[in-house]
Amino acid sequence: MGGYFLAKEMATAADGTINYGAWMYAGLILGAMMGPTIVFTIPVAVGIIKEQDRPYLASGVLAGIVTIPIGAIAGGLAAMASTVLIPGTDQVIQFNLPLIFMNLIPVIIVSALIAAGLWFMPDRMINGFSIFAKFLVAFITIGLAAAVLKQTLGINLIPGMDPIFMVPGDAPGIDMRAIEVIGSIAIILLGAYPMVLLLTRWFEKPLLKMGNVLNVNPTAATGLIATLANNIPMFQVMKDMDSRGKILCSAFAVSAAFTFGDHLGFTAANKPDMIMAVIIGKLVGGITAVLFAMLLADKMIASIEKNGKPAPDLSTIEEAEEQL
Repeated sequence: MGGYFLAKEMATAADGTINYGAWMYAGLILGAMMGPTIVFTIPVAVGIIKEQDRPYLASGVLAGIVTIPIGAIAGGLAAMASTVLIPGTDQVIQFNLPLIFMNLIPVIIVSALIAAGLWFMPDRMINGFSIFAKFLVAFITIGLAAAVLKQTLGINLIPGMDPIFMVPGDAPGIDMRAIEVIGSIAIILLGAYPMVLLLTRWFEKPLLKMGNVLNVNPTAATGLIATLANNIPMFQVMKDMDSRGKILCSAFAVSAAFTFGDHLGFTAANKPDMIMAVIIGKLVGGITAVLFAMLLADKMIASIEKNGKPAPDLSTIEEAEEQL
C-alpha cells in the first residue's frame, strides 16, 4: 500500500505535472499485487508457517507472480471502462492500452523469467526464493527499527524517511500517513473476518465441490476464501493442508489476498472510484494463478517431496473451520 504514494512520486514530473493514469494504475492495481507480495506476504508467511512448508510457499508464490500481468491487464481494462476522476476535480483520468502495457514491461519480463525457471530448474528457484525471503525479513526489520527510532527518539538513521504520523502541512483526508492507513484498514477488517466465517458456513457444499475440482482438501478450500480478506488465517492453517493445497493457496494469495479486506479498505479510503478496477484485477490475477499452479503442482510436489513426508489431510470442512 505504500506503493500508492511511491507511485505518485514517480508519476510526478520535474515541473510538478502528475500523470494520474500511471499513478492510479501502478499504485492501486499493480501495487496491490506485486507490492504486498514482496513487503508483506513473503516475510509474514515465513514467520508463520512451518519450515518444511516453505518450499510449497515458494512454489506457489513464484507461480502467482507469473500471472500478475494478466490480473494487471484486467484491472487496467476495468479502469478504462470506469469513470475515475482526478482527485479534487471533475476531470476523468484517461487510461489507455499503451499506458497499461508500458507499465507492465518490467513485470512481464520478470514473470517470464520466473515461469521459465519454475519449469526448467524448480529446485534452484525454490532455494533462491528461500534465500531471498530471509534477506527480505532482515531488510524490513531494519527499516521498522529505523522508523521507530525516528518517531520515539528523533534519531534519523535513513535520510528521507516519511513520518508515520501526520505532520504540519498535511491535509486531513488527503495526506494519509502509516498510522491512518492502518486504522482505515482495521475498520474494514472488522467486518471482513465475520464475512469469511459466514461464507464458509453458508457455502459449505460449494466449498467442498470446489475442493474436489481443485483436488485439494477442505482446509485448503477454506483457506482460499479466507485469503480474500487476509492471508494470515490461511497461513496459520497451512500445516493442515495437503501438498497441492499449499501451493494453490500460496499462488492465489499473490494477487487475490486482501481483495475484500485490507486493500478494499485502503482503496475506499484513498480512491473509491478505483474499487471495482482493483477488485477485478486482483480476482483475475488470483484465479489465473491457481490455474497456472495446477499445471505445475505435480512437478513441484515431486521436486519438493523427494525425501519428505506427505502433508496431512482433513476430511471435513468443519475441521477446517475450527482451524480458522
